[in-house]
Amino acid sequence: MRKEFMKFNTRYLTQTIFVLVFGMVGVSALIISHAASSTVATEAENGTLSNCVTKVKDASASGGTAVQFGTCAPSAGGNPPAGGGTTSPVGSSSGPGAHLPISYSLSSLTGTVRYVATNGSDTNPGSAKAPFATLSKAISASAANDSIVVRGGTYRIGNLAVSKSLKIYAYPGEIPVFNGAQSFASGWTTSGSLSSHSYAPKAATDGSGISFTGGQNLSGDGVGKYPDQAWVGGSQLKQVSSQAAVTAGKFYVDRTAKRIYLAASDVSKGGVEASDKNVFMSISAANTVLRGLTITRYSNGGADYGIINITGNADSSLLQDDVISDAAFISVAYQGNSNTNANGTMRNVTVTSSNWMGVSATYTDNLTLDGVKLVNMNQFNEFTYSPQSGGLKTSRTTFTKVINSDISNNKSHGLWFDQSNYHVEVANNTILDNAGSGMFFEISDNLWLVNNYIRSTGGARAVKLAGSSGMNLINNTIIGGADPIGVYVDNRSLPGCSDPARALCAGSYNSDRDSVRAHRATMTWVPSIDIMINNIVAYPTAAGYCGTTTGLCITSSNATAKVGLNTVIHKAAGGRPLTQMNGNVYANGSGKIINTASGNFTTTAAFMNAMAGAPVGIGGIESAGLSGNTYVAADGKPTAALTAVHSKAVAIPGNATINQYVAAGTRHYGVTYK
Repeated sequence: MRKEFMKFNTRYLTQTIFVLVFGMVGVSALIISHAASSTVATEAENGTLSNCVTKVKDASASGGTAVQFGTCAPSAGGNPPAGGGTTSPVGSSSGPGAHLPISYSLSSLTGTVRYVATNGSDTNPGSAKAPFATLSKAISASAANDSIVVRGGTYRIGNLAVSKSLKIYAYPGEIPVFNGAQSFASGWTTSGSLSSHSYAPKAATDGSGISFTGGQNLSGDGVGKYPDQAWVGGSQLKQVSSQAAVTAGKFYVDRTAKRIYLAASDVSKGGVEASDKNVFMSISAANTVLRGLTITRYSNGGADYGIINITGNADSSLLQDDVISDAAFISVAYQGNSNTNANGTMRNVTVTSSNWMGVSATYTDNLTLDGVKLVNMNQFNEFTYSPQSGGLKTSRTTFTKVINSDISNNKSHGLWFDQSNYHVEVANNTILDNAGSGMFFEISDNLWLVNNYIRSTGGARAVKLAGSSGMNLINNTIIGGADPIGVYVDNRSLPGCSDPARALCAGSYNSDRDSVRAHRATMTWVPSIDIMINNIVAYPTAAGYCGTTTGLCITSSNATAKVGLNTVIHKAAGGRPLTQMNGNVYANGSGKIINTASGNFTTTAAFMNAMAGAPVGIGGIESAGLSGNTYVAADGKPTAALTAVHSKAVAIPGNATINQYVAAGTRHYGVTYK
């Protein structure tokens, strides 16, 4: 591959690039080239650079040195291509997450174009040669459908409001960083092993239906309710609840004395920053675009929702090639209500290290996350998995898509669709090692889970389907965790429980129901499988709700709710098609592969025979299914034995939803790119 180099002033790199989340705990790679997959490895404690980057002499740069970025070999990971291809673009520039800096033609921008630069002035006219100094000035000076171009550099500004349709772009080849923190370069008082600085504490507030101030959703010592954050160089510090608990890598806020305490050894490294701004931007206008920006270190509280808030009026918004990191609570919040938010898109966006949640969506229609990287949420384990958490958490949405994305290593659920979501497509994603469920579909209807590689470990669940109907699982590879696929009865799986016209059932909340759209007859909260074909379901690592390690667990009751197996695996009735369940491959050592109230099974043949009888009464279930460890490697890949019989997998039907991701007629077990 041809090497492409970019030079950055060393001082500029320190002030801007290091504030990106990729220097945070557990993350060391930063994609900086749109044309090639270049990465930077940083040592958080000393700011040294390694691997694909070197310092070179440059007389034009400050201090006479610049940083030269080269092209690294592709890293492991990546996602499958759309359309059922067989080659994964591992480590390519088309992979998930932001591709920075962006490249485009300035002449393509619409309306009047205004410029912002760190060396500008708000008394300037905002032209390319005489730019504004602040984005707020550019926004106020612009009319609907104008464009704003932001030059590279660091901007410490927040609480921006966009109430007219604007396109806000990074300048081609440059990375503007919006940093919500304040720098504490001096003014420290040192006593023993600790140093302290005057500081205005951030207040704890409630939001998203959660009483953080009352201790709800909090774990450990409860400091997660406080949105205070602190950093040393590229490393975020962990907040602790007492001055005595402060050691290297930790900080404490004395809310009475209004001081922040760090280890003196951390302060001596320099580059200390702490919370200042709470929100970056609120968007209430349709067709607003944010592209090529880095937005980091905003310390929002529960009442602030996201550091980017997109309201019901802001239809057709676009976030593209943005890095959004280090939010104290939520990074991006789509806030529809009686006026639902429609047609929002996040494309090639990296969201990482939000201390509670990455993306939240309520009352949205046609929200699409395409090529998004959602990683490292709840990094300090300050929040419990319930009642809310996740790389993405949705409620009462319709036609949501999460495609071609990476949802991994969150200390929370990965994707959580909760409370009356209708028609969700999750396709061509990598969903790995999330501490909660990798994919959680709860009291919702019409799921299309297609061509995903999903892995869990320990007692986490890979795919948790609770009280949800119309479930379609096609060509996924699902390995590890407790019940790699769990189809569960919810305590709300009761007649009429989902209908807003009926009284609430026990254990339910008004927020469980969609009170804006017409109630769908299929939104029953009663579990049912419509299609389950050609999935690899392998190697559970813990016992789940079926009481033993099993690949597929189907429960029959929860509290007073009882659902027969003939409802989960069903004949055509009530608008539901006949369940198509065939061509799945199960591996679980010598253990059970399928557990149901009607029996526990170690072979697909035994399961097929049982399903032909009462209570299900459907012949041919899993007639093309396979069971046995000889077919599946430990990482879920097909072995040579399985590859040799791919032609015996079920032919993918002609179905408009499925065929977006796997072509009709395809015969393949598991994800199509393995």
